[in-house]
Amino acid sequence: MPRVDAIAPQSLSTKALQPQRTEMGRDAFLKLLTMQLRLQNPVRPYDGQELAAQLAVFSQLEQLLSMRQLMELEVGQLSALMEGIGSASAPALLGSTVRAETGKLLLGVQGSVRVGCEVPQGTAAVRMEVLASDGRVLRSVERRGVSAGEQWFEWDGTDAAGNRLPAGEYRIRIVATMETGGEQELGAFVEGVVEAVRFAADGAYLRLGGIEVPLSAVLEVRRR
Repeated sequence: MPRVDAIAPQSLSTKALQPQRTEMGRDAFLKLLTMQLRLQNPVRPYDGQELAAQLAVFSQLEQLLSMRQLMELEVGQLSALMEGIGSASAPALLGSTVRAETGKLLLGVQGSVRVGCEVPQGTAAVRMEVLASDGRVLRSVERRGVSAGEQWFEWDGTDAAGNRLPAGEYRIRIVATMETGGEQELGAFVEGVVEAVRFAADGAYLRLGGIEVPLSAVLEVRRR
């Protein structure tokens, strides 16, 4: 009679029991266990302790997956709660001076615009770039020998040739050249008085000097 080799218990490894979804993991385990029992060697049947150990491993994995799903649900609910609390308190910021992270500036018919950044240690130079909507660099200002900490740039509204650019919204980018030779893009921020609050499906927005920033971008609030 041809010999039928038993499937080794190691074939049901922990890796095989890590499902993408809980239901898929349970089905896969039961199918493998059924096949293992069908193909076991009649002369050397499986030890009950081995099967019990495999069932225990699967039970532990299911518990871990359930705990992870519960934690993800609780984190999502907490985030939604915090966002709701923040949106409810947004109107209280009207008239306050806030500092907010943004990637855009609003240039008026006349005057200049200030934009700041936080310079990290080991910075050799900092470059501010004003960009058009299509990504073209309209103006670039570089500072060398800057100290770590808060730095401010003041853009006079002109391009590289010194011509005044039309009033409107422009993109801003600040890049640090590190002493090691690499470059690092820094977060740009502006300061302004909160003129209005707008509520949208994705949260509250504040209007500062003509530009809108999400409430989540606020870094600092100062009362008048």
